[in-house]
Amino acid sequence: MVYPASWHLQQVLDLVREAETRGLTDSESDRELAEWTRPDAPSANGAADGVPAQAFGPVRSGGKAPMRDFAGPRRVSGRNSAVFEAAPQIACVSTTHDRPEDRVRAGQALERFLLLATAEGLVCSLATQPLERPDLRWLLRDPKTGAGHPQMLLRPGYGPVGPRTPRRPVADVLELRS
Repeated sequence: MVYPASWHLQQVLDLVREAETRGLTDSESDRELAEWTRPDAPSANGAADGVPAQAFGPVRSGGKAPMRDFAGPRRVSGRNSAVFEAAPQIACVSTTHDRPEDRVRAGQALERFLLLATAEGLVCSLATQPLERPDLRWLLRDPKTGAGHPQMLLRPGYGPVGPRTPRRPVADVLELRS
């Protein structure tokens, strides 16, 4: 795990903003967001799951911290704004290679990090925007070594606890056989 600092942190933040801006002007990204988010109504595919309006959080009105706005260009009624930190802490989970087994290991490391952070009273947000764009993903690499394949960007810190994510009934996701 790498914690970018100084100019590298600024570069990572710029890459997140670049990817977020591209996402706002990309009709395919907007269509995908509409399928699994519900700013004011059930999702476009009619499912009751997806990101509900109460989980969108505030709109950033200042600060440099990356914040993915899952509402995209859609408005969410009753949504507040907030100023985020000017110098956010960012962690980048990377692997030596980019094979499926490396991605599984990165996921395991992420799981451990998130569980430990939660136990210590931290909250984390994920910044996947530049990871979803190959031309930006490689720019996230550790500049000292130029090696590694970035797998996840996290923003750990202290903040308010958000609402619980709605869960499907167990019977909808698990089939018990005798």
